[in-house]
Amino acid sequence: MGAPEDPPLARSIGAFFGHIIDAVRTDPNAPAKAEVRRETTEEHRPDGVTLRRTVIEEVVLPPGTPPPDKTGPGTAGPTDA
Repeated sequence: MGAPEDPPLARSIGAFFGHIIDAVRTDPNAPAKAEVRRETTEEHRPDGVTLRRTVIEEVVLPPGTPPPDKTGPGTAGPTDA
């Protein structure tokens, strides 16, 4: 296979302005959200339907607070001694 092609110039310019517009619309003083845990379960039913449930736990952090580490509850992570 050949080498991957670079994206076209129009796409690069669109992505650039998209990032600029996103930065202008974002409130820097808004509380940050940190995803703590994501749990997905699937249930396959006899009629061929697949039921998928996703539970996402987030923590809302006040401005200026560093995000928590990626270790969740029940995992061996760093502790404060």
